[in-house]
Amino acid sequence: MELNRVSVTINGNEYILKSDYPEEHVIKLANYVDNVIKELMQSHKNLSQVQLFLLASLNIADELFMSKEENNAIKKELLSLKTELEEKNRRIKELEQELENTVNKLLETEEEFRQFLETFDQEK
Repeated sequence: MELNRVSVTINGNEYILKSDYPEEHVIKLANYVDNVIKELMQSHKNLSQVQLFLLASLNIADELFMSKEENNAIKKELLSLKTELEEKNRRIKELEQELENTVNKLLETEEEFRQFLETFDQEK
């Protein structure tokens, strides 16, 4: 697969990146990094470009780690909810079977009662 060559500008410097991602995606990533660097420049005016890039990398890595932790927590919650749902579905099936058995018993009892009434009516 041929890599896409994408020209991006980060902190005023142009870079040619090779990627198998679509150009639009690479540009979005570069713009994000550029924005992080611009925000850092506002509060850290005396940092060199290398220091800005390093601090931006650390901030982005922190965001990534926090997102991964949040994602893992969501996955655990989803698994817990799935387990709970499976248990509730199992209980619903049990109750449906119990209801079916009760209906059948009721129908049997109703038939017995009908027969009893017929017998009672015949004796009159």
